[in-house]
Amino acid sequence: MDFDNYDLTVKDSKEVWWATTKEYDLEIDGENISVRIAENPKGCEFYQYDENTGWSEADTEEGIMRIVYECWSNGELD
Repeated sequence: MDFDNYDLTVKDSKEVWWATTKEYDLEIDGENISVRIAENPKGCEFYQYDENTGWSEADTEEGIMRIVYECWSNGELD
């Protein structure tokens, strides 16, 4: 094969996997909170930062993280 002279044709290209993590610094009713939202084709996970323990997976069914989840679901964080 001549590596200086060749003919390349892309016959197909597709995304087969994606993953993204967004980090937000939010203020909700005067309370500051740092949140990461990790998404991939298999689902979505929410993490909350704590000064003592660092990042941990968050329960989005109650408290301030429920507000974060609802805002994210409604597109209010974009």
